[in-house]
Amino acid sequence: MFTARRATAVALPALLVFALSGCSLLVAADSENTPTGIAACALGHTWSLDTKNLSAQVLTNLQKSGIPATTVTAEGKQTLDWSIRGDVAIDSDYTLTINVAPAADQLTVATQTHKGKATGQAYIDAEVAIPRNWKKSTFKVDTKFVVNGAAPAADAPAPFSIIATDFDDSVGLELTCDATTMTTHPRGSAITQTWTR
Repeated sequence: MFTARRATAVALPALLVFALSGCSLLVAADSENTPTGIAACALGHTWSLDTKNLSAQVLTNLQKSGIPATTVTAEGKQTLDWSIRGDVAIDSDYTLTINVAPAADQLTVATQTHKGKATGQAYIDAEVAIPRNWKKSTFKVDTKFVVNGAAPAADAPAPFSIIATDFDDSVGLELTCDATTMTTHPRGSAITQTWTR
């Protein structure tokens, strides 16, 4: 009888220690999943694209490509909602207007609209986000040209090409994030998107 009581007295603390150590492991596992670094800065926020900065980069890219662009302006907005779990929703409604003047009496105006919604996931590893499962059924980019006040023939080639200013899941995104400013740079692109919140 005495031995049974002693065994119970020893077993009970052992069970409590096991239970408490299990709790501490659960807490540790949860704390490991808490975002840190760039992820802590980027996730759980809605970001707004700096379209003025974007239009300046498009102008520079056109000029470096030998296109005599004189101005690029942007109207509208684009937002990026990045949940704490890595879900991404990008809502676009902006227009780039590009003026190209190869000569004093020549003017080509390109109007490029970016409209609709794209969704997916983007998981952050250190300073890179890996987009996955991109869906952009409602997102569309439409470009129209007017040359000296007239639209070119439907089968005419585009007078020039415009660098892509949006991203999808085709490449990883190099990230920076500092308080209320974040940048996303699709690998291999000449464009870096700047976002604020």
